Amino acid sequence: MRRVSAARAASFAGTWPAAAAAVGTLAAVLVLARQARPVVEAAAWSWRFAEQAPTTIIGPIGTARLAGWALLVAVLVAGWRTSAALGAGAAVLAELALLATGVRDHAAPGWHLLLAVVVAVPLCGSLLLAARDGREQRPLPGRFWTAAAAMGLCASLSAAGAPLVADRFGDTVAISTIPVTRIGFGALALVVLFSLVAVSALPVAVRRRAVVLLAAVAALLATTQIGYDEAFMSMLDYPVLRDQPAMALVLAAVAATVVLTLGTLAVRSREGASR
Repeated sequence: MRRVSAARAASFAGTWPAAAAAVGTLAAVLVLARQARPVVEAAAWSWRFAEQAPTTIIGPIGTARLAGWALLVAVLVAGWRTSAALGAGAAVLAELALLATGVRDHAAPGWHLLLAVVVAVPLCGSLLLAARDGREQRPLPGRFWTAAAAMGLCASLSAAGAPLVADRFGDTVAISTIPVTRIGFGALALVVLFSLVAVSALPVAVRRRAVVLLAAVAALLATTQIGYDEAFMSMLDYPVLRDQPAMALVLAAVAATVVLTLGTLAVRSREGASR
């Protein structure tokens, strides 16, 4: 029995680092898609109604963010996880510097910092855990990357929803909120679906932990949404805690912690029962 238990423990070793690396990668792709949404929306407006196209799309700060996250995802595709983790940490420091210096852009204060943290924590955590266990991380399978790319495209291209469903009435361009909301919910459903497809490409033990981490990230971002209007898919016209973003962040942290704790206990219980 001791030998069997030791063999099972060895088979589960390194699963949390692999799961964290996979979730950090999915988060990086999703953040890149979020940064590209204003560009996609502006291009769609220019195509359908040139007079409605914004003169300034994302500005220099937004351009730097888009280029930085595109580079970070490219580094992940190349398999340079240490460089990617360092890049995610640098993104966190850059967002902190923007907050400290009082530089303002179109985004709500702290929103992009939160996104950088969501990517940096699993990527850096996976490296630290793997180094502690003395294990080398395996590259992510091709099916994972295919699903991750599809997820990112759904998140970014859904920004073209409003321009595509808009109609012209004389000199006025009107947008019906119902189709835009449906597009938003449809895109959100596809993002969740492709995320799960990507995770399904991982080994079973890693997959269980990746689902737990994904659920924690989803709870964090979904709860934060009640205090910020910087959604991945715009479905809330006026968040409940828009004037109290700090409270929204506290609630989001609590929600993510609860989901992570319950998910971890469920994984341990399931694997303990199988032994």
